[in-house]
Amino acid sequence: MSDYKVAGKGFSRIDASDKVLGTARFGADKTSSRTLIGMIVGSKHAFAKVLSIDASKAIQIPGVRAVLTRENSPKNRFGGSIKDRTWFAKDGYVRFEGDPVAAIAAESREAAIAASEALEIKYKVLDPVVSALDARNGEGPIIHKEWKNLNLGPESDGRVIARFEKGIGNIEEGFENSDFIFEHTFQTGYVHAAYIEPHACLVEPSGDGKVTIWTSTQSPYDIRNGVCDALQLPHTKVRVIPTEIGGGFGAKIRSTVEHIVALLALKTNRPIHYEMSREDDHRAVNPRHPHVISIKTGVSKDGEIIARDIDVTMGHGAYADGAPMQCSSKMALATATYNIPNFHIKACTTYTNGPVSGPVRAPSGPQYHYAMEVHTDIVAREIGIDPVEFRRKNALKPGDKIVPSGGPYSDGEYKEGSISAVLEKVVEEGDWGSPIEIDSSLISEGWLPGRGIAFGYWPGPGGAASCTIRLNDDGSFHLVGGSVNLTGSSTSLCQLAAEELGVGLDKVRFDSGDTDTAPESIRAAGSMVTRSLGAAVLKAAKDARSKILKVASSKLEANPDDLQIENGLVFVQSSPDRSISLSAVAKSAPQILGYIIGEGESEAPPPCPIYTAQIAEVAVNPEIGEVKVLRLVCVQDVGFAINPLSVVGQIEGAMIQGMGIALLEELSQNLEGKLSGESLHDYLLPTSLDLPKLEVFLLENPAKGTPYGARGVGEPPICATAAAIGNAIQDAVGTTVFSIPVSPDNLKEAMDSLEKVS
Repeated sequence: MSDYKVAGKGFSRIDASDKVLGTARFGADKTSSRTLIGMIVGSKHAFAKVLSIDASKAIQIPGVRAVLTRENSPKNRFGGSIKDRTWFAKDGYVRFEGDPVAAIAAESREAAIAASEALEIKYKVLDPVVSALDARNGEGPIIHKEWKNLNLGPESDGRVIARFEKGIGNIEEGFENSDFIFEHTFQTGYVHAAYIEPHACLVEPSGDGKVTIWTSTQSPYDIRNGVCDALQLPHTKVRVIPTEIGGGFGAKIRSTVEHIVALLALKTNRPIHYEMSREDDHRAVNPRHPHVISIKTGVSKDGEIIARDIDVTMGHGAYADGAPMQCSSKMALATATYNIPNFHIKACTTYTNGPVSGPVRAPSGPQYHYAMEVHTDIVAREIGIDPVEFRRKNALKPGDKIVPSGGPYSDGEYKEGSISAVLEKVVEEGDWGSPIEIDSSLISEGWLPGRGIAFGYWPGPGGAASCTIRLNDDGSFHLVGGSVNLTGSSTSLCQLAAEELGVGLDKVRFDSGDTDTAPESIRAAGSMVTRSLGAAVLKAAKDARSKILKVASSKLEANPDDLQIENGLVFVQSSPDRSISLSAVAKSAPQILGYIIGEGESEAPPPCPIYTAQIAEVAVNPEIGEVKVLRLVCVQDVGFAINPLSVVGQIEGAMIQGMGIALLEELSQNLEGKLSGESLHDYLLPTSLDLPKLEVFLLENPAKGTPYGARGVGEPPICATAAAIGNAIQDAVGTTVFSIPVSPDNLKEAMDSLEKVS
């Protein structure tokens, strides 16, 4: 690895200057001539029957060009494998606060607002289902009356979308053979992705019924597929061009508003510009799933885990987009950390009258890990074993059997991973067992120090990808792939290409293209792009290199095997003076074998496990329930850091987000189904004033079948942070908070309960 000249080196993002100088163009920046302003009107109720919609006054407002309701919209259902969506409550019901009931196109925002206020909508408000646990238990109304036609599975009663169950060993015998049994239930709520840029897009129709969509998205192909599904259009009639994206974290994958804006464009035959408000975005778009996770663990006297039973209930919200996959695939998060011979997990996801939950950075990862790792700490402390020693004893080792729940361990055996390595490194770097350094003034004010540890795991999925690399006449290269540049991946991809092609990073440019012009590739999510598209980049670079050497061999009268590319020159290795520039090769190529365009396609790479371990140090004020995070230490096996600067930045960002999940972030829902925390004033996020000391250490245990052995980066660290903080709080005050965020009220309540027991 030390021989690499470009890969493995730290480079600033190649797109940084555009963002710093303000020249980058985001979804809200895109405009066109004759553009109308789009507006989507959402329900004010979480669950209601729509009795009538009168748009006659709205359409008469000057400047209003279209008002779409259930009366003049398509009749088809849509929504993926479970088609439970209709256009503008055409089936008669709205199912979450913000559920679209109308859409407006107008010459100005003022006219659109006036039209929305002129709509006359009559509702019969119904009692909502806000608890997934209630829905699972058969309580409350069935919110989809046509559920029997929705392919929910044979065991569904209309409330449960999907159920899954897996295990190994004999769970009953395992508990019978345990010396101690511990059982706890944990709860998490809605958490928004909290990107800076709300959803925004421009849709422009053409005369042949085609629409071109410029949108802030992580996956142009998913947007195209969603729009085509909703509008019943062939893929040739929808072109999606990704703009710069001001954050997504998973919540900008599927079509949220684009299909509605596209319908407005087709109805008016005018371009439509739409910007979602912050309040609407928080109210209606893709938060993390609320979870209720119950864990029962049986252990021996010497601290060996004998049995574990996990029961998970997820609230998916009003519609089923991706719910079965989200529920089943995330069960792997519970199975690949500890050696447990008798293990059982049961999970289900339900309809509720809330916003449709979906993938947000490491979907279900923070929720699962908070429950599992905090529960594990309780078990260790209750039987008198140091939490690190307990993890050493029970961490998976090569050859151990685990639940075959997908991901890298589909065969049910732990083979490749670095649990023990990340544990030992974080214990060393995190000063486990040493006194916590804390300001004396905090001690004098009654603050209590605490230190906690937690594992994080991500199954490292991947996807198929393809790309092209073209040699330009000036000797530079143009790399085109269908994955959006979201996390700095374009820099890493260019590093891979530059390494293979023997040029500097400044000689390679990346464009993500669009659904009409770029080779199709994996979505920018799940820590997949660099591994998946990176594999295709290496193939395309090798293909381009082979063609370059063929042309150069003709010009230099040498065998291609005797040639080398370096610093923009192709030369004969035994006679370096015999050379030709890449520019000359590009200009000569059309007459010899055609333009030099390297093509690369890759299958989905094998899933590779990604492990992290973190230590958190906190100070807790028991009088007011406040928590200060003093230090976060993370050790992660990254396989190979293609761009160490970017890798560390990704990990630090995930740790900060994890801190927000632990202590601050929540979209709370009341019994009427209404959400609070709809603005950045009310929805609390970590700021620069809250940041602790961050320390990141990289291990490089190369993965199999990935570019230079690189593993995914961005998902695993967010899994561990909240759990490490939760365990540090427990260390400081001697009590556990079983729900996150650990707000002052939650912490005080937990401490008061402890005092009553004692």
